[in-house]
Amino acid sequence: METYSLPLAIEDFLPVIFSSIGFYFVSRMANAQKPALGVMAALGWIFVTLGGLLKAIWKLVMALTQTQVNLVWFDKGMFIWMSAGFTLLAFALWFLSELRAGRQPRRIWGGPAVIGILSLTAIAFTGFPDPNINTWRFILLGIMTLGNVVVIFLLIQQARSFGQNGLVVLFLVHISLVFVLSGLARIPNQTIPLQWTEQLLNTFSQGAFAYAAWKLHGLMTASPARA
Repeated sequence: METYSLPLAIEDFLPVIFSSIGFYFVSRMANAQKPALGVMAALGWIFVTLGGLLKAIWKLVMALTQTQVNLVWFDKGMFIWMSAGFTLLAFALWFLSELRAGRQPRRIWGGPAVIGILSLTAIAFTGFPDPNINTWRFILLGIMTLGNVVVIFLLIQQARSFGQNGLVVLFLVHISLVFVLSGLARIPNQTIPLQWTEQLLNTFSQGAFAYAAWKLHGLMTASPARA
């Protein structure tokens, strides 16, 4: 892999910012319906943002030092923070959909706690915390990906309930590009032009998500859940 350029590393903060804006609005729409769900979603927003921010800082340090300094846990730690964050966001939105359907969610922290315990148990037996072992990272990546898909599915469900097909398209574009980027990341020779392509696609994807989440937030906060 070619070393990171400074402009490439700096641009990598943009999708993190857009993603954080989007999940901020997701947390606010959950809080407007039920404060306890707002707390859960806010924690998810913070964890996902932290994971992305640490990864971007790692890339910036690598660009500035030309790989002489490798903050390995800023890179590998992304999987820990983001798997936890997407789990919390997925459960918060699931309970939010239940609430808006007129059903009162109970024991909302039970599901995330079970997933968290199972995740910790799984990675503990697959090489964690050795950063050179891929197995535990693949487990967390799977949890992170599943949580992300569930989050987008539930946001699409809410957008459809308001008849907002444009927002549905934006959420679909976002999740489709997530899978495209996952495929591109598996290409062995990660040249600088390829990385620019990946980052620009990611920036567009997260920008579309942030805009759609902002618009959906406005609709949902103006439409309280049924008691």
